Amino acid sequence: MKSFLLFAVLLLLAAGVATYVRYGTFDPCDWMEQDLAKQSGLPRLVVKARIQAKFLMDGISEPDLRQCTLAWWEARAEDLPDGS
Repeated sequence: MKSFLLFAVLLLLAAGVATYVRYGTFDPCDWMEQDLAKQSGLPRLVVKARIQAKFLMDGISEPDLRQCTLAWWEARAEDLPDGS
């Protein structure tokens, strides 16, 4: 049991470090902004405005970490191949 717990902690630590190395932050709103700016080639200011507009259309004026994480995951899932 202790080895499993140690493995889980090390895995979480490695995931955290990898995320920080890739994005330079732990804020999922920034992750989404960076990913969409890279994909679209638009300036980050435009991407940030588009993200804010999407949240506003959903009735969210100030997205929290949970909402940003969910939106980031949804954006990542849309980029996955459909398997056909």
